[in-house]
Amino acid sequence: MVESAAMLIRERGIHGVGLREVVAHSGGPRGSLGRYFPGGKTQLMTEAIDLALADVFVELERTLSEAESFPDAIAEIVAPWRYLLVEHDFALGCPLAATVVDAITANPDLRVHVSELLARYQAAVAGVYVKFGDPPAQAAEESTVLFAALEGALILARARRDTEPLDIVERHFAARAPNQA
Repeated sequence: MVESAAMLIRERGIHGVGLREVVAHSGGPRGSLGRYFPGGKTQLMTEAIDLALADVFVELERTLSEAESFPDAIAEIVAPWRYLLVEHDFALGCPLAATVVDAITANPDLRVHVSELLARYQAAVAGVYVKFGDPPAQAAEESTVLFAALEGALILARARRDTEPLDIVERHFAARAPNQA
């Protein structure tokens, strides 16, 4: 059920996913919702988002620590999103963005959880800037701009059904290594 919820969130956002749809998509018994998710939809969505990003975060943190150049690190930041779009025929996007848009007022606990995940992702990206020469304050700003550009590129890529917006973001940021500024 958690895997189904993660997939559906990426396709439709939080409000576009009902518990009945999750049960139908997963093929699981409806009674298991109450048993395994006593916190209701919030608990299920939180676990789904965590699952959707767990592998991405672990792999990203590993590859970023191993990156030998700034352009290589930028490529590693963009690659999972490009893969996700292509592998799922441009139907899936970032579950964090979808959740923030949907849950900003209706579900403060979920918004806070997603905000913490975004901070973790942004810290990993800021670490790349520090690794390649930016001071921490500058790295935090650069990671904010990169993350905003990446989220925008994901939206454009899904709308156009083309990875070109991601390619542009990758080229733009890879060409602006901290030691080149």
